[in-house]
Amino acid sequence: MSTSSLRQQAYETIHQWIITGKLPKGQATSEVELSSLMDMSRTPVRAALQQLEQEGFVRIVPKHGVIVLDSSAQRVSDLLEIMISFILFSVNAVWDLKQQEIAEYSTNKLQFLNALLEADTLDPDALVPFEFEFLHGLIQICHNEEMSKMFVHTTTRLFWSNNNKRWKAPNYLETSHTVIQLIALIPSGLEPFRDALFQYLQILKRTWV
Repeated sequence: MSTSSLRQQAYETIHQWIITGKLPKGQATSEVELSSLMDMSRTPVRAALQQLEQEGFVRIVPKHGVIVLDSSAQRVSDLLEIMISFILFSVNAVWDLKQQEIAEYSTNKLQFLNALLEADTLDPDALVPFEFEFLHGLIQICHNEEMSKMFVHTTTRLFWSNNNKRWKAPNYLETSHTVIQLIALIPSGLEPFRDALFQYLQILKRTWV
């Protein structure tokens, strides 16, 4: 296997361990330990760790090892704002050309969300991916592949799938109201949608862990 293939394999494995919590935030590890766990030489592991450091997942501390970065409040706030800016930019970019498509998308997503909320038991593990798919779908409407990739990368850095506090008591009523309003206001125009999007951003900031 080529060095670049091994580096990619190492990257994907370590990245998955971080996202799933196998390498918990705040934990220290090392090139040697990771190489042993993956039965791989240190060269591709080192390259993978350098990429993960550039992306904000780890910090390489010379002579001390590798630290899996915790999600500080400022870092989370910055990433959430970046994510929301991607959505706003995408909707703005295609609003004049795709109002009908956006309105239909809003209607379909609102029906799906209401079905989730009306279930006998509120399921945060279903609502969190619904949020992601809804937001990502708004970006995909503009068919900007680079923007779509950046959005996915940003949500990955936020450990999106691990954060469902907003869909649990005491936050779920405010969250459900805000998300319903966000989706319902999309066809009303850019200004109402932008206001609802920023309200949603504030909830994300308050409830992120």
